[in-house]
Amino acid sequence: MNLILNRNFELPADGWHQLAPLGEFPHAAAGIVQVIDAAACTLMVAAFENARAGSSNFPGLLIDFDHFSLDAEKRSEAAGWITDLKFMPNSAGSGLFARIRWSDIGEAAVKGGRYRFLSPVWAKADCEDLGGDRFRPVRLLNAAVTNDPNLKGILPLSNRTSGAPFDFSPLGEKKNCSVKKETHMQPVIDALLNKLNLPADTAQDAILTAIENMAAPEEVAALTNRAVTAETELSGLKNAQLEADADAFLEANAAVIENRDEVRAQFIENRSLTEAVFKNLKTPKPVATPPADTRRPLHNRDSKVAATHNRDASTSESKAVKIRNRAAEIMKSERIVYTDAFRRAEQEFAD
Repeated sequence: MNLILNRNFELPADGWHQLAPLGEFPHAAAGIVQVIDAAACTLMVAAFENARAGSSNFPGLLIDFDHFSLDAEKRSEAAGWITDLKFMPNSAGSGLFARIRWSDIGEAAVKGGRYRFLSPVWAKADCEDLGGDRFRPVRLLNAAVTNDPNLKGILPLSNRTSGAPFDFSPLGEKKNCSVKKETHMQPVIDALLNKLNLPADTAQDAILTAIENMAAPEEVAALTNRAVTAETELSGLKNAQLEADADAFLEANAAVIENRDEVRAQFIENRSLTEAVFKNLKTPKPVATPPADTRRPLHNRDSKVAATHNRDASTSESKAVKIRNRAAEIMKSERIVYTDAFRRAEQEFAD
C-alpha cells in the first residue's frame, strides 16, 4: 500500500468510512480465513440495527485506539462511536461502511494523519462456519483506528479529495518502510504517553517538554527518602502527643476510673470512643460531711450528776459517730445521697 503521509487529510464528505472491503482475508493468529461478502455485510448491518432498536439508550459501537480495549493491561480511550452501518456493493472500495461520531482526540488523530485505517472486530462465536477454516462474520463487535489493519485493501480514513482512488496492494506485499517503522514505534509512543499521563493526540513538542521535566532517578530516590523520613518523624510526634493526651485524660477522670492502665490502653487504641463513653458518665457528687454539733447543754448539777450526764452524752456521741461513718460507707458503696444513707445507718443501729 502506498501511503502519502505528508499531505493534509480530510475526512470523507459524506461521513461514511469503510470498515471492511469485500474479499477473503487470512487471520494468521487464529488460523482461519475471514470471508467478507455481501451476505456477511448484510447480516452485520441487520444485527447492528436490531441492537439499536432494542435499546432506548444505544451508544453505538466503540472505536478505540489499536484495539487497546481488548487488552486489560492497556489504557483504553474512545476514538469514536459507530452510529450507523450500511452495505455499499457498488461504490469504490465496496464493502461494509460505518458512520462515525468522533471523540475530540479521535478526530484530531485521524484528521492529523496519525491514524490511517479502521480495523473491525468480531468474535469467533459471531461467525458462521463455512468449513475448511473459513468463517463469515455476522455481527460487528467493535472497531479500532490503526496503522496496521489485518484486512488488506481497506480504504484510508481520510483523503485529500473525497472518493479519490487508493492503491490496493496485493496480500503479503511489504509495506512502505516509513509506515512499518511508525507501526513498530506506536506501542512505544503509546506506553510513553501513558507513563506521562498525556492524551493520545498530544503534540510532539509537548511530549518532549514533559520528558525534559521528568525527574532523574537519583532525584526520585532522594525525594522518596525525604518523604519516608518526614512520615516517620510525624508519626513519632503524633504518638508522643497521644501519650500526653492519655495522661491528661486519666487525671481529668480520676474520680470514676478504677483501672488506669486498662483505660489508658483503650484511650490510645480508640480515643474518640473512649472520650464518648466517659462523657456520658454521671460524675458522683462529693460526700457532704455533716456540720459539727456545737450546741452544748449548760447545767448546774453537782459533780456526780455531771459525771453521769457526761457518760451518757459520750455514749450518745459515740453512736452518732458510728451512724455517720456507716452512712458514709453506704453512700460510697451504693452511690446514694447522704440523707438516704444516713437513714439506713440509723435503722441498722436502731435494730
